[in-house]
Amino acid sequence: MWSYRTGTGGWTGKAAEKRLGRRWLPYTQRWCPRAALRQSYAPWDNPGMTQAVRQADVQQQVARLQQELQREQSKLQALQDIGQALGSTLDFDELVEMLLTRVTRIMDAERSALFVLDEESRELWFRAAQGTCRTEVRLKVGQGFAGWVVETGRSINVRDAYQDARFDGDWDRACGFRTGSALCVPVKNHDVQTIGVLQVINKRSGFFTREDEGMLSALAAQAAISLENSKLFLSVVGKNEELLETKEQLEQKVRELDVLFDIAQVAANSERLDELLSGVLTRAMGAVGAEAGSILLADEDTGELRFRCALGGDADAVQCLAVSPNEGICGWVARNGTPQIVADVDGDPRHSSNIADQVGYHPRSVLCVPLQLEGRAGALELLNKGRGTQCFSEDDLKLVSVVASHASGAIRLAQIRAQREREERLSTIGQLLSGVVHDLRGPMTVIAGYTKMLRTESDAIVREQYSDSILRQLETVNAMTGEVLAFARGDSTLLVRKVYLAQFFQELVEGLQTRLEGRSIDLGLRLEDRGVAYFDEHKVRRALHNLVRNAIQAIGPNVGYIRLHVSRGDRDALVIACEDNGPGVPEEIRGHLFESFTSHGKPDGTGLGLAIVRKVAEDHGGRVDMHSEPGHTVFTLRLPQVRPEITGPTPTA
Repeated sequence: MWSYRTGTGGWTGKAAEKRLGRRWLPYTQRWCPRAALRQSYAPWDNPGMTQAVRQADVQQQVARLQQELQREQSKLQALQDIGQALGSTLDFDELVEMLLTRVTRIMDAERSALFVLDEESRELWFRAAQGTCRTEVRLKVGQGFAGWVVETGRSINVRDAYQDARFDGDWDRACGFRTGSALCVPVKNHDVQTIGVLQVINKRSGFFTREDEGMLSALAAQAAISLENSKLFLSVVGKNEELLETKEQLEQKVRELDVLFDIAQVAANSERLDELLSGVLTRAMGAVGAEAGSILLADEDTGELRFRCALGGDADAVQCLAVSPNEGICGWVARNGTPQIVADVDGDPRHSSNIADQVGYHPRSVLCVPLQLEGRAGALELLNKGRGTQCFSEDDLKLVSVVASHASGAIRLAQIRAQREREERLSTIGQLLSGVVHDLRGPMTVIAGYTKMLRTESDAIVREQYSDSILRQLETVNAMTGEVLAFARGDSTLLVRKVYLAQFFQELVEGLQTRLEGRSIDLGLRLEDRGVAYFDEHKVRRALHNLVRNAIQAIGPNVGYIRLHVSRGDRDALVIACEDNGPGVPEEIRGHLFESFTSHGKPDGTGLGLAIVRKVAEDHGGRVDMHSEPGHTVFTLRLPQVRPEITGPTPTA
């Protein structure tokens, strides 16, 4: 029984057919005029139609339906294949090839293309799936079919592209292809934003239908998912590559910092330039994996590059050699100030085989960087990276250049420090010699006086007294020289013994009187204790000579006095005070008065006298104090009294 159909006025069945003069055909889903129906389907109205005819007609309908079913199943299978294929890779180029190949086959088209929207430039670019033309074409949004689809977000289905004003034929002209029918659908992401266009061209059997539009839209939805996944994957890969690159850069910086830190430590701890150069070269070789290396510095006199440090090969033989600034790769680098990497040394015309033959070491590859030294050329040379044919890289060059830059500064400081030490050593030696010569004047004057008196004295007893005085002065000179040398070395050896104070100070005053000849200075002695004391006689005599000489220099040509006062202090300590009426100690040198080479306003002063006084006091376990004001200065030497258990030298270092 046929069902109610729109347009029959509510009539159904036989009544509707009689009223409309038509008959409803279920298998075609439409009304058909009865006359045409009788003409076309006479067998159905023929009561005498045989069973065989009816069966053949049914078989034809079944076959037609089966064909339609197979087409639908093939489309469904194709969609499944595309889904599986798109999920099998994240490589964008491979993904596009796979998608377009299957779309072309499913849509029964000659060619297909996928347009992808570049958000930054607002351009579309695409690749063709078939054919020999693989040229990438870029379109602006709004240009051509694809640009119009992106701009409007709607599909396009045309039977003749050249009859449509929106068509852009540049690609046809570039590839020698002619576009006929075309179907374009937008590719949208999950935010319903158009990210591309899927296009098929020239359907092989007729034109693209609405069913084709639906199928291509379904394929575009799957393509959108795969494209988004591919973009996400590429973004992650790009970020990972950036992270890896950043990691490598950080590792490179850490290696540089480690090497520079080691060089800074070497520079701080190295006492000699050769020790510094060896430490720098060792760390530079380790940083880049070099087998050998050397540091060359220009000679100050000849200008030749001399091997100041070498590691690897016959290092001893290398250090005996000199290179002309015009010879070898290292000479070229030092002269021009330009770093060099030489992968094949034998093929480089600058290479000098003479040095390699002398040391028996033939390099394969060389990395050489200049050393920036003031007024002098230099080079840091590294040979043979690793094993085999491996060559130095640009990263190695950057690292060694940084090392050379910092090493140059350390070398300059080491050279300046060495030069200053030499100058200070020479100055110290000169000042010491000046002090010794000055201190010898007093004893030598006494010796000269007694020698003259010996020539005219006939009394044997007096002559013997003069001779004893000369011998004592010579003993003083000998002790004075030894004390100065011991002071310069930092040594201290005491010979503590019993000393009779009256005799000691009487001989001391007699020796000091010779220094006062021709001066208006009165030397006085107040000896409150005439007993015995225990100290190193020669050292204390030397200290008192220095105190008196310091007072004489302070008074100068003026009229003045010097008083020696000997007494006992706390715990039986021997207290010796030297007082003068000089102008006093200047305020600016009071804080470091007893330091070596401290002098003020004395044309013949060495600055060693008071330093020796303090050392003598400290060696005895005592101290020296000073009180000064204009017109009155007192130096007080306190010597604790400890009787030695044995007689002989007592080390007090």
